[in-house]
Amino acid sequence: MSKIYALFSTPQGEIKPALYAALFVFALVSTWLLTKLVLAFALKKKLFGPVGGRHVGGRQIPRLGGVALIVSFALTAALAAFLHPGVAREFMQPQTIAIFAGLLIVGALGVVDDLLQLNWATKFVFQIIASCLVIGNGVIIAKITNPFGPTLDFYPWMAVAFTLIWLVGITNAINLSDGLDGLCGGIIFIVAVVIFTNSQILTHARPEQFTLFIFPSVVCAIVLGAVLGFLRYNFYPAKIFLGDGGALFLGFLVACMAIRSSQISATSVALLVPLIALGLPILDTTLAFLRRTARRGNPFQSDAQHIHHKIMYSGLTHPETVLVLYGFCLLLGLAALALSLRSNQYAGLILVVLTIIILLGFKKFGVLDVTRLWGVRRRGETEDKEEK
Repeated sequence: MSKIYALFSTPQGEIKPALYAALFVFALVSTWLLTKLVLAFALKKKLFGPVGGRHVGGRQIPRLGGVALIVSFALTAALAAFLHPGVAREFMQPQTIAIFAGLLIVGALGVVDDLLQLNWATKFVFQIIASCLVIGNGVIIAKITNPFGPTLDFYPWMAVAFTLIWLVGITNAINLSDGLDGLCGGIIFIVAVVIFTNSQILTHARPEQFTLFIFPSVVCAIVLGAVLGFLRYNFYPAKIFLGDGGALFLGFLVACMAIRSSQISATSVALLVPLIALGLPILDTTLAFLRRTARRGNPFQSDAQHIHHKIMYSGLTHPETVLVLYGFCLLLGLAALALSLRSNQYAGLILVVLTIIILLGFKKFGVLDVTRLWGVRRRGETEDKEEK
């Protein structure tokens, strides 16, 4: 075992790049193979997802891709613990165990929903249970720092409430982005690159505290490989979808990683980095909530008026729409990393330029045309059908 450890660990116990590369490759290959098996099983048993809703395409496609990704993640995480004792110790910490337990609950919930079509209230209850389990073990946003002013410290009850909203909100924001072939996976890939890069930057800046950055770095390396392996079957034209199982699992995982990253970083943009990187799904979810409540409808009922639908209505093809949204996410990711590197110095300028570019881009595609909704009310469903 000492020879194996030497391949992936420095004498000081730090992680060598070889471990990240090995985990990335293993996750990629295992997800690719498992997705192929799950796809064959789903086709044989005719386990297709419903046609319509927020999904575009009008084809019967299996939605159990999340099963392959979840199993691959678990296998690769176990391999990481086997190859590096520091990773094994980190994975046995109470906070990490709580996150894994929450992921199990959310992932299982999503898979059951893919098979049985649960109602929104049931899904929210189990998401809250998983979030409370994580919060109860100290994974919590106790304060918000920013580049422009003093730190905002939360009272304990405010910290719990904000963290709960963050976990449930980001989880569902990622799930809502799973409406076009390859879109959700691509967003997660870009966000994982941002969090991984930021973790490596902090590791080199504070080498004496490298153990604090093991979890986000290792998990992101696994996620990057797993998502890329799954995109082989999920990019247009998709043969299989993530389903709620995969989308909720990835959403909850990214939300937890963002909190852990902010807990271990003393920089003024600790939470801003993942927050900006997740800007597209957050904006989409916010607009969806405003749109549905303005029509006096159920804010948790899916529709075909998300950002990706609006862009497709402008005349772009399915893959072109996905690539455009990849571009927006990449821009947000680069801005987040720029903030991380520059901290306070150019934060204001970066955010202003970023905001202008994003608003101009979305205005071109009609994404921000929500002012008329307060006069639409109950005619929303009719408009959705007409625009289709």
